Amino acid sequence: MTENQSSVASGPVVRSEDPAWAYGRAVRDARNNTQCTFCGKMIRGGGITRLKYHLTGIPGDVGACKKVSEDVKWQMKQLIEDLKKSKQKKRRMNKEISNPYDVEEEEEDDHHHDEGNNDNERGGSKSHSSVSNYNTKGKEKVGEKSNIKSYFAPRTKPGSQPSIRSSLASKQMVEKARMNFARWWYHANIPFHAAHSVYYQEALDSVAATGPGFKGPSYHDLRGPLLQKHVGEMNDYLLDVKNDWKVYGCSIMSDGWTNQKRAPIINFLVYCPRGTMFLKSLDVSGLTKDADKLFKLFDKVVQEVGPENVVQFITDNDSSYKSAGKKLMQKYGTFYWSPCAAHCIDLMLENFSDKRYFPIIDETIQKAKKITKFIYNHGKILALMRSNFTNGRDLIRPAITRFATEFLSLQCLTKFKKELRQMFTCDQWVESRHARDVMGKEVAAIVLEDREFWLQCQQIVKISEPLVRVLRLVDGDEKPSMGYLYEAMDKAKENIKARLKNKISAYIPFTSVIDARWDRQLHSPLHAAGCYLNPGIFFRLSFKKQKDVTKGLLSSITRLVSDPDEQDILSSQIESYKKSLGDFGMPMAIRQREKLSPVAWWEQFGNDTPELQKFAIRVLSQCCSATGCERAWSTFEFIHSKRRNRLEHKRLNDLVYVRYNLLLRERNIRRTKDYLDPISLDNIDLMEDWVAEESEFLLVTEEDVSWDSIEEPLTTMTLEDDNDDDDDVVVLDEEDGENDVVLTDANTHVYYGPDVNPFEGWE
Repeated sequence: MTENQSSVASGPVVRSEDPAWAYGRAVRDARNNTQCTFCGKMIRGGGITRLKYHLTGIPGDVGACKKVSEDVKWQMKQLIEDLKKSKQKKRRMNKEISNPYDVEEEEEDDHHHDEGNNDNERGGSKSHSSVSNYNTKGKEKVGEKSNIKSYFAPRTKPGSQPSIRSSLASKQMVEKARMNFARWWYHANIPFHAAHSVYYQEALDSVAATGPGFKGPSYHDLRGPLLQKHVGEMNDYLLDVKNDWKVYGCSIMSDGWTNQKRAPIINFLVYCPRGTMFLKSLDVSGLTKDADKLFKLFDKVVQEVGPENVVQFITDNDSSYKSAGKKLMQKYGTFYWSPCAAHCIDLMLENFSDKRYFPIIDETIQKAKKITKFIYNHGKILALMRSNFTNGRDLIRPAITRFATEFLSLQCLTKFKKELRQMFTCDQWVESRHARDVMGKEVAAIVLEDREFWLQCQQIVKISEPLVRVLRLVDGDEKPSMGYLYEAMDKAKENIKARLKNKISAYIPFTSVIDARWDRQLHSPLHAAGCYLNPGIFFRLSFKKQKDVTKGLLSSITRLVSDPDEQDILSSQIESYKKSLGDFGMPMAIRQREKLSPVAWWEQFGNDTPELQKFAIRVLSQCCSATGCERAWSTFEFIHSKRRNRLEHKRLNDLVYVRYNLLLRERNIRRTKDYLDPISLDNIDLMEDWVAEESEFLLVTEEDVSWDSIEEPLTTMTLEDDNDDDDDVVVLDEEDGENDVVLTDANTHVYYGPDVNPFEGWE
């Protein structure tokens, strides 16, 4: 391997933007030579194309990579298939330009072209004098030109060459087609963002290729046979995803909600590194929500996925869900029940804004809502703000949870403080009737005169930002976050302390809430094991909790590995990892600890300890939250709108199954080398748009837009339970001294004495 590495370019090498370069290196002074980053094999000649064949494992004159992951192999296969389709399309275009009326020649030559393509892949070459053939046969078919137009292939994709027929079409014909399509679009009330679908142009191309007179699928076709065909097609695709469960393990995610018609529904999704897969949803209208009933439902889902593939079962913190999850752990003993990390962190943030315990924060949020409600409920004021002061930016930033939305809105208010003050003193505002309204005067007074409000906004943003970063970390399912949560929570607490200048009376109310939620609800041995197996954190000099995470690792091995002999092997191999022996101690392995994602690092450097490598990959490949279920809610509501709400639940389930998994498939195709990069908590952009489904309708009235309506689709609508553990109480009492506050009953909410001010000392 050292011989190959010595010839690899040490400096920058000019190369294309092909995604396959994420898994290979160009070789200096060796034209078209590449080197695989997985196995180190030198591939001589053929450039990036032969590297793709090497990674895919296609038999031929290049050996298959034995270390490439299934996900990368699948991605390379898609790239090769796309390249073949592009070449075939180009050949058809060239034929059509030569003689667009010779249909038989095109069909006959397809076979010859395929043979020529295979020869080219083997290094040979073949020429086709198709022009002369077309000229010879075209004379025999002049009389059939009138029936040829249905064979024209469309050329409507961006950058593609237009067909003869589309080139001859007049501007009036093109405009008429666009108007007819737009008329149908508006009449059917299709949301505008549907035009961004990757299948939009593909559908138009297929209609254009069929020709005039094509009858679209009927109402019955769309809700019946075509839907079932797509379900079958999606099942075939997902078989490939399910194969990854055996290698990487998976996390089952479950969450209950209530739809617009107050029908309780439970969604089930399955997460693995290839992405989140929508499994099913169940209508539980006639079911009593208790631990025993939920346990039976969960047990059937576990059997469907396969207990041997499951690493954890994630639900929210409702007491009945928690009890059902623990019963699953008792029955199988080979996986964990885990609470949804995003839900737990959101509860921490909600504790910060509870008016009973943090009245100053609640008062500030209420004033902020008053400002945003006033602006967004008056169209002229909103237009004035967007056009003249914020450059089109909004003050309300919908996020995955309610408090995250409030935090981002406070952050936006703070960011546009100067612009808002300018707006409420400009001539347009002074001359408007709203400036003379009672509410207008009150809002203007807050913006222009309330110095304490702006100070408190800054402090709330400062103290909330570390937790919101963690919330954003665990909310995403693009990269597995299991190896980061443990350290991220400690880092958030230390950050809060530093922002409050390490003054105990200032930071202890907030860190006590975090500790209470973490100790009682969120912390799991699986999180500790993920931290231990993440080399970017475990070997960091600043990391001081090796003993704590070692305990979690041993507990996870005992549960996830049932064979005692294999447990002993893992225990012995841990020492090699801990002491950086063998491949773990290679200079490259040490350099790549924080440059590669934990899974990618173990795939490359864990070969000396195959049992520990397999275990580490299974643990590190898991997510921490069930927010994928929450994104499926909006998919349900989208399909439940207007005339579609008469669909029975089975058909609705099929619609969501197809739609959600189509989005999953498209996202997997777009994945590039970014998947190999580690997660950086410090680099998370909190102002970037949160991942959420777009609204079904873009046209709304002024009355429809308010703070409450923005929050509405983000609110978790779970079934209520009198014994919900979300209402646990954290009691904090004063002790003698300097108003220090200590935890006396580790639950959730915070009570203060009358003299305790959590904002004391803030500047």
